[in-house]
Amino acid sequence: MKKSFVPFSATVAAMLMLMPLSAFAADGDLILLPENITFSSQELLEGKTVRVYATVTSTSTTDQRGVVRFEAGGKQIQGDQPISVLSKKEDAVFVDWTPSAGQFNLKISIHPFDSESDNPANNSVTFAKTVLADTDRDGIPNSRDPDDDNDGVLDEEDAFPLNTKESIDSDGDGIGDNEDPDDDNDGVADTEDAFPLDATEIHDTDNNGIGDNEDPDDDGDGVEDILEVAAGTDPKNPDTDGDGVNDSEDHWPTDAGQSSDYDGDGISDELDPDADNDGIFKDEDVDDRNRGPEVIITTLNTLLDKFALTDREIKLHAEESRDPDGNIEQFTWKTSDGSLGQASLATLGTVFDTPGKKIITLAATDDKGESREQEITLYLISPLYLWLIALIFAGILALALYLHFSYSKRRV
Repeated sequence: MKKSFVPFSATVAAMLMLMPLSAFAADGDLILLPENITFSSQELLEGKTVRVYATVTSTSTTDQRGVVRFEAGGKQIQGDQPISVLSKKEDAVFVDWTPSAGQFNLKISIHPFDSESDNPANNSVTFAKTVLADTDRDGIPNSRDPDDDNDGVLDEEDAFPLNTKESIDSDGDGIGDNEDPDDDNDGVADTEDAFPLDATEIHDTDNNGIGDNEDPDDDGDGVEDILEVAAGTDPKNPDTDGDGVNDSEDHWPTDAGQSSDYDGDGISDELDPDADNDGIFKDEDVDDRNRGPEVIITTLNTLLDKFALTDREIKLHAEESRDPDGNIEQFTWKTSDGSLGQASLATLGTVFDTPGKKIITLAATDDKGESREQEITLYLISPLYLWLIALIFAGILALALYLHFSYSKRRV
């Protein structure tokens, strides 16, 4: 009987065929699992830097090297991060990511230097992350921030809650007032509009804060627009004829050569030879628009304002004097011989001791500095002269009576 013989090579081949496929797994595998990806903050905010960690483990019996690559939305975060993983150990790397707001697909992948002995199926992790908007970078997401752009205006009152430079849109055109050249959209640029936020107003001729459309007196000259139109003056020019006199004060508002009528006689001061009607022509009048004082003198202790006795006080009064267009500021009494000096009272009491003729002058000066004078003449008589006259008169009377009675007896 023959003993059968199986070649050794066939036996080895049969044994290899019966071994599980896992026995052929590459030696030196680097592994990255989702649970090995962590973040320094669970809430990701726009503009806030977050650190992303990746921990790589090795199942290899030998030390392995490679790099870890971090990507967000297809763009790499920083550069490749090198790893050196000891046999059966792990190594961790990280990057700092400052994201914008939105949805991102994060991909973290291993790139071993010895790729032939690595299983690529466990070399990358991909997952979605939401980065919350935080416009003002204050650490509070917009969803919880009452003032997203931190401009001091609450979002509920802010037409542009995400724009720190804008908060109001007066005309609702989508352009903030700070940027909009015509805030009220009335067709007039703000730089030329007196009311840039009021579409019904543009001009304010008299700068009184009321627009010309609403203002009944656009030029502020005291004459309403409707009356100016009727009178032929310009409602937007307070001095229509340009003579320097406001229309409301100008008796001839459309004639630059005439403007005032001080005495109200219908003749302009420019043409009137006596503008203040004080009886003094303008070429002789100190101020032809000031009538000056009217001086009135009355006396006490005189006879007919003409005669007075020496050595007896005489009262001189000027209270009845007046100034028709102002006030009298000063009175000055004087005589030609200087016997009164410069007395400045409205009422003056004086005594003259010398008989004769006295001319008394009173000058009154008004609040515009113009003076007018009035004079009276007094004849001063000594009381002795009166006694003498009385005696002479008595003598004449006695003689007359004597002659009368003597003649009457003769006839009888």
